[in-house]
Amino acid sequence: ERAFDRFFNSTVDARRLVVHVPGEKEMEAWLPGDEGGSRTTHATESSPWKPDEESAASGFVSLVGAGPGDAGLLTVKGRQRLLNADAVVYDHLAETVIPCDLNRDVELHPVGKKAGYHPVPQEEINHLLIRLAQQGKRVARLKGGDPYVFGRGGEEAQALNKAGIPFEVIPCVTAATAVPGYAGIPVTHRQEVVTVSLVTAHESSKVGGPQIRWDLLAQDKHSTLVGYMGVTSLPETVNRLLTAGMDPETPSAMIERGTTSRQRVVRAGVADLPGAVLRSGIRPPALFVIGPAVKHAEQLDWFGSRPLLGERILIPAGGEQSVVEALEMSGVEVVEVPLPVSSAARIVVSAAPLTGCIFRTADEVEALEDERALRNWGSEVVAFCVDEGAAARARDLGWARVEAVLDAPA
Repeated sequence: ERAFDRFFNSTVDARRLVVHVPGEKEMEAWLPGDEGGSRTTHATESSPWKPDEESAASGFVSLVGAGPGDAGLLTVKGRQRLLNADAVVYDHLAETVIPCDLNRDVELHPVGKKAGYHPVPQEEINHLLIRLAQQGKRVARLKGGDPYVFGRGGEEAQALNKAGIPFEVIPCVTAATAVPGYAGIPVTHRQEVVTVSLVTAHESSKVGGPQIRWDLLAQDKHSTLVGYMGVTSLPETVNRLLTAGMDPETPSAMIERGTTSRQRVVRAGVADLPGAVLRSGIRPPALFVIGPAVKHAEQLDWFGSRPLLGERILIPAGGEQSVVEALEMSGVEVVEVPLPVSSAARIVVSAAPLTGCIFRTADEVEALEDERALRNWGSEVVAFCVDEGAAARARDLGWARVEAVLDAPA
């Protein structure tokens, strides 16, 4: 009990409701030793996280790319690994992609990062993956974007390799192509754009000088430049490109939360883009696209022109898939949740604001009543009821907005 108290007090911040994954030295200090003051461990001095042969043979880690945010862009193999996992370690930006029908016994470990806020250091994430695998678990590490595109997946793979943990990498539809595609921008275009460069924009303001040759990028008139993490550093990035000779009228765009119901796009000539972004209030996560292909966006903006873009609607699982497809084709981000609501589904529902729920029966209204206390479920959420009994129950339970969408008579 004393060892548990030491562990809890040292790893849990009860006020902020956050935890950190302990290091090996911390654990050595907490756990009781033998009569000689030391304890038996599988760790070695040269590699403290090296597992014994049994744990190395039984544990496995899948580094799964979640993609840019649209759950439909998760790969089939990635979904299979998540459904079969004993533990899922997920990023903040991957929350909308977690399958709501995960095994109800699965362990869920949030290690998400937000702009300027990294509650779980990368070293602790590495240790967590290794520890779970050493316990013989199948671990799915769900990473926002692609594991090997500016996602520190390489660092995690190296840590697993050093510890003797078998792993695999499951790529995804990376944001560099998907986000511009959802904004009507083909990153290549025959006879017009023949190369694509991916950069981290904060390199433009890096202390000690950037590793990126902005001068060479600025002079390539047949290339698309895609910049990650570029909102705050955009003015410096644009200044470097213009100083190196880029045409100030070069078409460009900044895309916030691309592929999701909250996607917003600002387009302008590259010289005017920083001001346009500032006026629009664009915030991370966002990426910029600079190059001649951006000029096609107005003509090819298939996603932004959908009539119900911006709606995020919850539907209890088990209904007609034709309804789900029709809503998605209209631009709705549909969240199908099992009843009773699973822990995984709560994470997905809370990941972004809901605008409505579709109820088929009064029982579904009852089943979701307690979930209305979740984050991002405000009083403005509309209860769309296709049954009069469901509409009556929603009104009884205090829903502020109830819309009866009844079947027309035959």
